[in-house]
Amino acid sequence: MMLMTVNNCNCNKSLSRLLVVVACALMVVHVPFSCCANGTNNSQFHEFDVVVYESTPGGIMAAVAAGRQGRSVVLLSSTAHIGGMSSGGLGKSDIGDPIVIGGLAHEFFTRNGQYYGQGAPEYNLEPHVARDIFNAMLETGNVTVLINKAVQSAQVEDGKIASLTTIEGDVFKSKIFVDASYEGDLIALAHVPYTVGRESSLKYNESLAGFQGVAKGHEFTVDVNPFFSNGSILPLLTPQPNEKVGDGDSHVQAYNFRLCLTQNTSNMVPFTKPDNYNAQYWELARRLFATIAPVVPSGNLGPLPNGKYDMNNAGPISSDFIGGADFYPDGSNSERKEIWQAHKDYMQGLLWFFSQDQSLNKSVHDEMMKWGYCKDEFVETNYWPPQLYVREGRRMIGDFVFTQTYVEEKRGIEIGNMSIGMGSYNYDMHNALRYACSNPTTCTHFNAPYAWNDGDVETNPGYKYQIPVGVLFPPRSLMTNLLAPVPTSASHVGYGTLRMEPQFMIMGHSAGIIASVAINSSNAAIQDVDMGEVNRLLEADGQILTLNPPKPIPSNCTFQEDTHYNHPSNVEVNGQTPQDCCNACGSYKGCVGTLFRYSDGAMYAPSCWVMFELENRTSTQGVKACILNNNI
Repeated sequence: MMLMTVNNCNCNKSLSRLLVVVACALMVVHVPFSCCANGTNNSQFHEFDVVVYESTPGGIMAAVAAGRQGRSVVLLSSTAHIGGMSSGGLGKSDIGDPIVIGGLAHEFFTRNGQYYGQGAPEYNLEPHVARDIFNAMLETGNVTVLINKAVQSAQVEDGKIASLTTIEGDVFKSKIFVDASYEGDLIALAHVPYTVGRESSLKYNESLAGFQGVAKGHEFTVDVNPFFSNGSILPLLTPQPNEKVGDGDSHVQAYNFRLCLTQNTSNMVPFTKPDNYNAQYWELARRLFATIAPVVPSGNLGPLPNGKYDMNNAGPISSDFIGGADFYPDGSNSERKEIWQAHKDYMQGLLWFFSQDQSLNKSVHDEMMKWGYCKDEFVETNYWPPQLYVREGRRMIGDFVFTQTYVEEKRGIEIGNMSIGMGSYNYDMHNALRYACSNPTTCTHFNAPYAWNDGDVETNPGYKYQIPVGVLFPPRSLMTNLLAPVPTSASHVGYGTLRMEPQFMIMGHSAGIIASVAINSSNAAIQDVDMGEVNRLLEADGQILTLNPPKPIPSNCTFQEDTHYNHPSNVEVNGQTPQDCCNACGSYKGCVGTLFRYSDGAMYAPSCWVMFELENRTSTQGVKACILNNNI
C-alpha cells in the first residue's frame, strides 16, 4: 500500500517540506513533495528533443532509437524499476516466430545470448541480466534516465503537448512525446481518446471480441459448486453477468506477477505465510482440487538460464487474479497501489494454500517444498517482482484501429512503407471474468450452478502480419506530437497479438525513429512524417518490415520504390498492382508513366494515376512511382 502523508497547505503561503512515502513493491523510498504543481519548490525545468514516458521495453527502445539518431532524449520512469516486464519476471519471452524480430529487439536478445557465450539470440531472460542489458543499451543512445518521476499533468496547446509536469513539480518540454506506459497514462493526461475493456463483436466485426460465454483455455472442466451452504457466493467469484455472447463490457483481462522461481536450494528463498492469509478465501480452489490434483506451483513454468523458472498462469485457478484488474487502468495512484497489493496477496496466498492446506494430498505439499523464490533476483524488493503484469490498460483510439478484421483482410497484401514492423503471436487474451453460472437456460455445460471462467482466447492470426504505423498515431485532429507504441490504437482482440514485449520493442524502436525524423519537419504533424525516410532508417537498423522478397520490376516499367510523388493529374485509373498500373499508361495518349500508391493499411486502397509529364511533382507521403522505361 502507498502511505501518503500530506498536510493541508496553501500555495500562497510559505511551503513546507512534505514527505511522501512511496512503497514500490516492498522497497520504501522517501520522495520530496511540493503542494504546488507549478514547480516553485526546488522543481526544475528541462527541455529535450524527445520525452519518453515509462521505462518499459517499448519505452527503452524508443529512447535508444531516437538517441542514436543524435536527438536529446529523456526517459522518465515513474518508479525505480527499469525494463518493465522483461526485467520484471517475464523471462519466457512471447516471441512467436523469431523471424519477425529485428532491429533493436534483435539486438537486445542477441546481447542476452552473448552474456551466456552464445552466438545467437537468447529469448529466455534472467531478470537482472535483462535489466543490465537495457541499461547498457540506454548508454549507447546517450539517454538521460530519471527514475521516480511520475507525471501528474500535461499542458496541451493547439493540438500538441507543450510540456509534462511530474508530481514533484519538474517540468519537461519537448518537440515529441512518447507514451510507453502499460497503463496509457500520458494519452489520458493529454485527453487523447481511449478505451478500456472489451469491445462488442459488432464494433469492428471481430469474431473473437466481447463476452465469449466460454473460455478457450484455462476453463473449469468439472462441476464446482460456487455457493456456500447458506447461499452466499464463494470468494473469487462474481454473480453471473447479464451478457450474451459478443457483448462488449468494461472487464479487463487478468493480471498477475511473473515470479522467478528455482529448485536450487543454494539460491532459494522459501515461500512464507502471508500476514493476512485467510483459509476460507480458498474454498473454491479447495473444491476444484478435491476433484483434480493441482500441478504445483504451476503447470506453466518456463525454464530460464541458471536453473530458474518463469511462473505463469495455468488452469482455471492459478496465478491470474481473475476479476482483480477492472479498476486498475483508470485508477488513481492510491487505488493502483491497493490493486497491486491485492494481486500480491492473492499470489502469495495461492502459494501458501498449495504449501499447507490440509485438503490437499501430502505429495502436493512435498512438491511445493522443493520450490522457492530466487535469492539473486529482486533483492531490493524482498525477492518479489516490483512490476505487476499489466497485460492491458488503456488503449488509444486513433484514426486507425488495429483489429482482428484488419489482420484478416490484409492477409497476402503488402502495406508498403506504412509498415513499422511485424508480429506473429496469438490473439492472446486471458480470462476477464470468473462467475457463478446459475441460469439453467444459459448455463448448460454442467448442471447449474457451477463456477465458470470467461475471456481466454488463444487463436493464432494464421500468418506473420505487418504492423501499420497507424497504431502509433492519435487522432490527427486532436494531437500531432504524440506517439503511443505501448497503449496502441487497437481493439481488445487486436491488442491481444500486439501486446507481446518483442512487439513493444519493435513498435518502440519505430516510434523513436519516427520521432527523430519528424523533428526535421518543424511543426508538421507527426502523422505527416516521411515514411520513406523512416523505412530507410529502420531497415538500416535491421528492423523487419516485410518477409516478402523485393518486388520484381514490371517488364515495361522502372518501379522506383523509395520516391514519393503527389499524383500529377486528375486521371485516376484502375490498378491494384504495380504491373496493372504500368500497363494502364498505354490507354492514354501522351502518357509518359503512371504513379502507383500503395494502400496505407488504413484509409487508402491501392490507387494509380496517369502521368503526362515527369516534372513539377510535389512530395507527399505514401506514393511510390512506377515510370515507363521507354519514356524516361
